[in-house]
Order: sequence, then structure tokens, then C-alpha cells
Amino acid sequence: MAGEGVDPQAVQEAQLAKEAREPELLGLPNVVGVGIGFKEVKGKATKDLALVVYVEKKLLKKDLPRNAVVPQECEGTKTDVVETGRLEALANTARLRPCRPGFSLGHYRITAGTFGCLVRDRCPPCRTYILSNNHVLANSNGASPGDPVLQPGRYDGGAYPRDLVARLARFVPIRFGSPDRYNLVDAALALPVDLRAVIGPIHGLGLPAGTAEATLGQAVVKTGRTTGTTAGRVTGIDATVAVGYRASGTAYFRNQIITSNMSQGGDSGSLLLERAGRRAVGLLFAGSSRITIHNTIHNVLIALGVELVVA
Repeated sequence: MAGEGVDPQAVQEAQLAKEAREPELLGLPNVVGVGIGFKEVKGKATKDLALVVYVEKKLLKKDLPRNAVVPQECEGTKTDVVETGRLEALANTARLRPCRPGFSLGHYRITAGTFGCLVRDRCPPCRTYILSNNHVLANSNGASPGDPVLQPGRYDGGAYPRDLVARLARFVPIRFGSPDRYNLVDAALALPVDLRAVIGPIHGLGLPAGTAEATLGQAVVKTGRTTGTTAGRVTGIDATVAVGYRASGTAYFRNQIITSNMSQGGDSGSLLLERAGRRAVGLLFAGSSRITIHNTIHNVLIALGVELVVA
């Protein structure tokens, strides 16, 4: 979605260019993602819209084979190459009762992630769930419904059965492999064992005020297990990225939000909010030392059949 002062026609043209050239660009060595954002000059964003090509490491043209160089423009849209480092699926680490969003939590066999927020079924029986990532609550597809979810996560001292707060309810399977097997979300739900032991306000931010679409340049904020409450800006939209999941391999995700770096490992599952209006725009799930990646909140809610518990 175009932000304030951004020509919607230019965004649409960039999206068409991305759609046409994405397979070619993702096939280049060193490329880990493609999205739409503002062109950067000396590390600062300009007002020029570009097709942004994210690379693990920025190399000089002379060090690349001719067929591995990113073209200066695609379908009439200028390109920009941004170094991200390797993209990987990613403190409020205390045991807390009632437990709340923004704190450590996870499947009993993983290290730890973040309790994102509370959601409820769109249709009866309208149960209330904890929202986080598949790789936080469902062990990257390796879990079964009913598995224990601990708060804090195991890495932070959580142990079963003492720290059991929920059980895995359902998750969206992650598809690993080629870009053709793309994903939209890394998301899962856990059903609290006792609703009195969980509360909805996100630590330091409160309840979300609803949902919204991310826009270029938008000021955003999140609270996560590792880095606490951090602010950033949306630097890319409609991005396709290749994310590493350690033992599970690489998974490709489309229609993702890119922000400035506002996370570290363990922040996965954090809810991304507008800084001003506090409406949810995304669900944090991956990043590097330079950027953070989020699923769009609309894709998450649709995939899981739920809605936010709001103020």
C-alpha cells in the first residue's frame, strides 16, 4: 500500500515489475528477497520508489559474473540493492502470571519466542487463543495439536508441567523448498489452559486498536521477548523473501512487510503496530542484523480464521 506522499500509480507499476521479474531476480546468487521500497543513497532513504533486491552480501560488479548482476531497472522501475545478511527465523524473559503479550513463550521443545497477542475465533465457539509463529508454538511443523506451550520458554527456564500455560491448537504448515512452494504466514495458535492466567494488553503498548495495512515510511512499534519495546519504520512492502529455518531448510514467503532492524532472536511472534494509532499491521517472524520481516496481519488472521482481541 502507498504511504503518504507516494504515488499509487508508481506503486502499482513497481508491483507489476516485481511480479514480472521476481523469479529471475530470486534465481540470482546471493539474492534473498525482492520487495518495493524507497531507494537508499548512503544508507538513507530517498523519495524515489524502487524495486528493492535484498542480498546477503553486497558485492562489487567486477566481482560478479555478468549474468549475476542485478539490472539497474526492471520494466521501467529503478532497482536498488540492499544488503541484509542472512535472513533467519527469529528480553522479556521472566515467568509472569497472568502472562501477557510481549513476554517469553514457546513450544516445550524449542528455545523461546514471543507471545504476540490474544485472538478469538471468527465463528462459534469463539474460543480465545494465544497468537505467535508456527516456529514458536508448533516447532516448525514438528508439533502436534495438544502439545504443551510454556511461559517462559524453555531457554528462559520454563519447564513442563510447572510452566504450562497453553496447548497447541492449530497452525499453518510452512512449506519448505523452491520459490514455487511459497508461504504467506508463519503463524500458529495455542489454547490457554486457564483464561484467568493470561491477559490481552501487550507489555508497554496496551491492547491493539484494530488492524491496518502497512505503508511505506510508516512508523511502527513492537514488544518482544529479547529487545523489549522497539520502534522502526516500514521500508518495504509486498516483499518475497527466502528465510532459513536451520534444520528445516529454506522457506519462501510472499507479500511480506520489511522494516528497519527492530528485533533479535527470540522476538519472533511479536505483534507489529502503528506507532501512532496502535493498529496491528504485522506479525514479526524473521530478520537479520539489518532488517526485520513481518507477515501481514490480514493474511495471518484469514489463514487462522480468527480476529484480534482489541481495545
